[in-house]
Amino acid sequence: MATEKAETDRVPVTLALSTIAYMERLVRQGTHGTSVPGVARTLIEEGIRLAIKDGLLAIRDNGKGS
Repeated sequence: MATEKAETDRVPVTLALSTIAYMERLVRQGTHGTSVPGVARTLIEEGIRLAIKDGLLAIRDNGKGS
């Protein structure tokens, strides 16, 4: 597991208003984060973990070292 802080770039993301409204409801519910960005982070993390588990994402060894 990574212990160093990675450099990050911020990029704008466009979401449907209905998606943002749903995430705002999750914020009020308090189950997935305390802000819309926090909820988005949680859902992205959960989605990536599920995709890895289901075999939809995999690291392929192409012989290039990292």
